[in-house]
Formats: sequence, C-alpha cells, structure tokens
Amino acid sequence: MKRIVALLAALGANVALAQVQAPAPLPDGNIRLPDVQTGLAPKMRVAETQGTAHVFDVNFSPGDEIMSGLTDLVRQHNVTSGYVTGLGGLSGALLVWGDPAGGFTPIPIDEKCELISLLGHVAVRDGKPYVHLHAVVGFRDGSTKAGHVVEARVAPLAEISIVATSIGGAGH
Repeated sequence: MKRIVALLAALGANVALAQVQAPAPLPDGNIRLPDVQTGLAPKMRVAETQGTAHVFDVNFSPGDEIMSGLTDLVRQHNVTSGYVTGLGGLSGALLVWGDPAGGFTPIPIDEKCELISLLGHVAVRDGKPYVHLHAVVGFRDGSTKAGHVVEARVAPLAEISIVATSIGGAGH
C-alpha cells in the first residue's frame, strides 16, 4: 500500500510540475523547433561498415595550401573513403559555388580570414583518391563567405583531421 501511495504522490508531483513549467512565450516571429518528421527520405542509401577508423591529424603552417597537402596525403596513404573536418586561419582562398546553369561561380578571398568550418569527404574519382571540401570563412567584421574549396592558403595555421574509413579499397 505504501508503494501505491508513493507512486500516486510522484505522479501528482509530475503533473503539477508539468503545469508549472509551461513553455515561455517566444519573441514575435520566432518559432519552436518542430519534431523531425521521419520517413521523408525514401531514396536514401546507407552503407554500413564496421571496424576502427584510421585518423590523420594534419597541421599546416603558413604558406601551405590545404587542397594540395590533403590530396598528397590521401594519395600517398591510398585513403579511398573518409571524412574531413578542420579549422584555422587563411591568407586567402578560392571558393566556388556550383551554378545550376553550368560551371562554377568563383568566390575569391584575397584577405586574411578565419577558417571557421572545413568539412568534406574523401572518395575515389577517376581511379584516384579525391578530396572534396566545403568551407565557411569569417572576416574581421563578422561577415562570412562559403563554398566549395578550390584553394586555401594557410596563415598562420590550420588543424585538420581526416578519418579514413577505407584505406586501399574495401577496408583495412
């Protein structure tokens, strides 16, 4: 009987707490995040692999070019799949935006900027390991630019990790 009374008391406390903690009103124009709707990606494909990933932590110095260095690394180690993440500082870069009309729209960066976010993956293209990167760079005034990375010159440093999920083909 004591257990039932304790359970009822706990239930009553939870109901009272829920009533007290009603969501606060939001500022005009703001919304609450809705629950994620599931089942809306019927064409999604998933490839599951098991095993331990091989991680390359790469440190770039002033004047180094990131795309060149990472391409050298993945080809020397025959990394055939993986993902890339990083940050740092740049003296300049060439980003591009894939134009649906065809080709790429250049986004030249000719000044010191922060490499706020560098994300990408490693795959095989034309039989060779290939690095595909996108970046967000930030400027002194807080503005940003983003795009596909063609070139990124380091200043003063960049710290990048490649998590290789396959080395030399089907797995390692």
